[in-house]
Amino acid sequence: MSLSLVRVDDRLIHGQVLLMWTKVRLGDAIILLVDDALANDQFLKEVFMNAGNGLGKKVYIFNVDEAVEKIPKAMNGKKNYYLISKKIEQLYELKRRGIDFGNEIIFGTASKAAGTEKVYNNIYLSSNDMKYCDFLDSQGINILFKLIPDEKGLTLKDVKTNYKGG
Repeated sequence: MSLSLVRVDDRLIHGQVLLMWTKVRLGDAIILLVDDALANDQFLKEVFMNAGNGLGKKVYIFNVDEAVEKIPKAMNGKKNYYLISKKIEQLYELKRRGIDFGNEIIFGTASKAAGTEKVYNNIYLSSNDMKYCDFLDSQGINILFKLIPDEKGLTLKDVKTNYKGG
């Protein structure tokens, strides 16, 4: 049917997603798009699946290659899904490979790391992250930087105004 929430959040499933976003963006299941390491880590997969089950939401964990195949099938189904990516690069890669996941990304937590710059509360981006955002923006995707639904947040244009380059 559709993706009711497309979110970048390096914590994937946590309180903001489970307690806040699922209340304002209705969905039948959560799809996690993550890196190969998590997709192949049985223990962590079980942890995330149990987190979703606690809310009555089934969790699917895919690496990018699997998501390229699975997301179009989910979009053509009868359910609404949440797509949560650990990094903006993964959504960039999906779009680059022709996957339509809608026209909005809500950018949540991206933790501080070497080569990143703070662009909003608990959101740090590298110059590569900004390039991925620019590409997605050029594809007609609105990127909002906000941790919780009640925040006004910032647009990509707002973020770029103060961004100095990671």
